[in-house]
Amino acid sequence: MKLKFVLLGIAGSLGILLIFYFSWLPDPDIGLKPYFPGWLGQWTNKNPNLRTAVPFVFVGFVSELLLNNHYSAWFKRTLLFLGLTIIVTFAELGQLLLPLRHFDIRDIAWGALGSALGIVSGFLIKKLKYR
Repeated sequence: MKLKFVLLGIAGSLGILLIFYFSWLPDPDIGLKPYFPGWLGQWTNKNPNLRTAVPFVFVGFVSELLLNNHYSAWFKRTLLFLGLTIIVTFAELGQLLLPLRHFDIRDIAWGALGSALGIVSGFLIKKLKYR
């Protein structure tokens, strides 16, 4: 059981690090990176705000799986949601320092929406599993 939590924690941490990495690349066209699949690069360029939500769905989902289900779980979910919203805000603020990037309040909203979707999805999966 501990191994599961360690692996989920590593996956969530890597997800957050990847969010910062891709948010702070000097060029927003990540499809030009040789390690990034071309089809995915084209999709991210066509959906610039939605691409912000996708990694937060993953991180929210993984983080929800790490939460214990007891009396303060909703308080923890609220803190988790606020924490992920702070992370997307910090990632957007960092783009102010990059000449080819720009701050976009809609990216913060999309990241928060992705976080909420991930948390709710994880909650529903746990609910079905323990039913």
